[in-house]
Amino acid sequence: MNKKIFNELEILTITYKSNEIIEKSLSRINKKFKITVVENSADKLFKKKIENYKNRKCILTGSNLGFGAAFNIGANKIKSKYILHINPDAFINNKIIYELYKTAKKIKNLGILSPIETSKETQIKKKSDKEYFEVENVKGFVMMINNFNCKKTKYFDDKFFLYLEEIDLCIRLRKIKKLICLAPNIYVKHLGGKSHNNKFSQKMEMQRNWHYLWSLFYFTKKHHGLIRAYKLTLKKFLSALVKSLFYFFVNQRKYIKYKYRFLGLLNSYLGNNSKFRA
Repeated sequence: MNKKIFNELEILTITYKSNEIIEKSLSRINKKFKITVVENSADKLFKKKIENYKNRKCILTGSNLGFGAAFNIGANKIKSKYILHINPDAFINNKIIYELYKTAKKIKNLGILSPIETSKETQIKKKSDKEYFEVENVKGFVMMINNFNCKKTKYFDDKFFLYLEEIDLCIRLRKIKKLICLAPNIYVKHLGGKSHNNKFSQKMEMQRNWHYLWSLFYFTKKHHGLIRAYKLTLKKFLSALVKSLFYFFVNQRKYIKYKYRFLGLLNSYLGNNSKFRA
């Protein structure tokens, strides 16, 4: 592996109650890489565990700020040309990191480069003669970010707590002529929604339903205007209201789902911040 990579690239991961999975994720990565973990809590024991290794530092936010705000805190501390963001539940390894880095180096005006998400094996598999191609947006589970270019956007809009923040960032990067790219021959296994301890699953489900609908209205209003935002979401709003009333009597699990979808949209309609925490 080219030694230059260790100076030009730093790794950033955002965690929340990820004690069980984070060590497995970081153990696959060469200890020469600088790694920043931003934990969305005040868990000092977690910080101590992470910083057992000299190449790692852990920043505690003090409370659950959400992905975008936590990312911004970490990114603003990083001075390297590239930031490789990885979710704790993404199966990254040194070979994949190096291939993403080599490809990123070839892309003039790069904003973000991401691999292909898969539920199968993490691997480099020749499926295209192109090392990368331009797309409108990428998923945020693994992102090779040109830090110098992305810094111009001030990174993520931290009004988002969950959902659509990476698409919002891609739109803003494209507006300043930076490229969003996929690497078609690089596949990374992503568990999806498995980065937290299982005992928090119900609370996370409540948050997901609330914030998905909050973000959908806010995102659409931001990029397409208020009228289109209402057109897109009003049917979902009424459906969530009716279903929450119906399932209150017959199915508590579905009642909770639609209750929090309704409340998320209601708060977004009212212009309230994405403040809900389960």
